[in-house]
Amino acid sequence: MRRFLAAVLLSSIPLAAAGPAGAAPARELQYSIVATSGDIVRRATVRVDFVGGSPDRIMDVSLDEVDEASERLAGVGIDPKGSLITDQRQGLTNEEEAICSFISLESEDLAGVEVGDHWDREGPVPGGRSHTHYAVLAVTQDGYVDFAVARDVRRDDGSAARWTGTMHYDADSVVPSTIVLNGTLTGDGASDAPRTVAIAIHLTGDTFKGRQH
Repeated sequence: MRRFLAAVLLSSIPLAAAGPAGAAPARELQYSIVATSGDIVRRATVRVDFVGGSPDRIMDVSLDEVDEASERLAGVGIDPKGSLITDQRQGLTNEEEAICSFISLESEDLAGVEVGDHWDREGPVPGGRSHTHYAVLAVTQDGYVDFAVARDVRRDDGSAARWTGTMHYDADSVVPSTIVLNGTLTGDGASDAPRTVAIAIHLTGDTFKGRQH
C-alpha cells in the first residue's frame, strides 16, 4: 500500500531544489508529443526545467513547448497533490497539464504499491479543476509502475475534458516515462460538438540520468 510523502517532499528526491535566482535548473526533462484530432496531427517538444521549491512544498517548473507553428513559455507551481498554479493568461496545453499533474506523483511512496492499488487526486488547474483516478496495473523489478489513469477536467468557462489512458512511470527517478491518453473535449472551440483527441507523450531526455533517450 502506497503512502503519501508530503512531509519529505523535495527533501530527498532529485526533482528540484531551491537555488539562487538565475541559477541553472536543478533538472531538465524533455518530452516528445504527438496529438491527433481527426486528420490533424500536432507534433511538439516540451522541455521541463525544475527551477526551485518553496517552504509550502510547491515545486516550481518552467515549460518550453515548441511545435511546427509556435513556441510557448510558461511557469507552473506543482503542489504535492497535483494542483497546478500559473499566471499564464492563455493557460496550459492539454499535454503540459498532463505532464505536470503526473509529475506530482513524486510525492507518493510507490515503493510498496501492488497491482490493484488505486487512489484519487483532485484540485485546481489553470481555469478550472481536475479529478484524476490512478490504478496500478503492473510493477516491474526495474523500478517502473504502470498505471491506468482517468482524468476529468472542468473549466470555469463551461468547457470540459475527459481523459482515459495509461502511464508508464519511472519510480526510481520519479517522473512519467510514457503517457498515452484518449480524450473527449467539449465546449473548447467554436462548436459545442465533442472533439476527440489522442495524445502520446514520451520522455526523450533527462539530465538526472545524464543522457538523451
